[in-house]
Amino acid sequence: MNYLQLMDNSKFSPEEEALARYFGEGNYKTFYRKQIVQNKLKITKDDFIAGDIPAMYAAMRQLGIDYSYTDYPESLRKYLLRNVWPSTMKSIRNEIYETGYLNKPIFIKPRGKLKRFTGFVCESIDDISQNAKGAGNNVDIWGSDIIHFTSEFRCPIVNGKLRGCYHYLNFNAYDYIKYRERLFEMVQQMADENKEGNSAYCLDVGITNKGDIALIEMTDGFSFGKYGMGDELLAEILITRWNELKEQK
Repeated sequence: MNYLQLMDNSKFSPEEEALARYFGEGNYKTFYRKQIVQNKLKITKDDFIAGDIPAMYAAMRQLGIDYSYTDYPESLRKYLLRNVWPSTMKSIRNEIYETGYLNKPIFIKPRGKLKRFTGFVCESIDDISQNAKGAGNNVDIWGSDIIHFTSEFRCPIVNGKLRGCYHYLNFNAYDYIKYRERLFEMVQQMADENKEGNSAYCLDVGITNKGDIALIEMTDGFSFGKYGMGDELLAEILITRWNELKEQK
C-alpha cells in the first residue's frame, strides 16, 4: 500500500499532493505524523510511505532501518568553495560571550538527524535567540564561512544521472540563462565523483556573486521539497530511494 502524510490541517503538502496525483485516487491511504510516530500506523517492507522527516525517521525505526547520512560529502568538499566544520552551540556561545560578538559572521545549521532550526547567519547572541531558540549547548551544528549566492538550485540525481536543476531560492533568470550549460556539466561532474551518494538524492548548488558554482549541501531523496519538479520525477526519486532504504539492515 502507498501511504501519504496529511498535515495537521488535514491537507497535503505540495509533495504529497503531487504523489496523490501520481498514484491516483484509490491507490493510496493517508495518515498523520503522530500515527506513525506513536506506532499506531503499522507498515511493512512491501509498503511505500512519504511524509516529512520526523515521519520518515519513525517509519525507518519501525522497519529496523539503520539510517545515516551526510550533508557535506567528503568526496565533494572541493566544490564547497568555503570552509565548513563541525561544532556545537556551546562552542559558539562561549566564543560570543568572550567579546559579545564572533570574530566574523558565520553560517550555522544543525548537524544530525533532527533539524532543530533553519540555518542562519550568526554574529551575536541575539542572532541565536532569534533563530535557534531552544537549541541547547549540546546541539551539534555545522559552521561555515559566509558565501553569497545570487541563485540556488536543487538538482535531483537518480542512479548517478542528473535529472534537472530547479530554482529554490533567489530566482535569477539571468543566472540560469548565462550559466545553464556550465551548471549542468558541473553538477553531473559532482554526481560522478560523489562517493557518498545513494540511488536517489539532490545536490543543492548555487551560483555565487563571483560567478562560481558551489555545492551548498546534499539532500537525501526520501523526503525533500519538490521546487517545481514534475509529479513523475518526484515520485521516481522518492520510490527509488525508499526501495533502497528498505533493503538496508
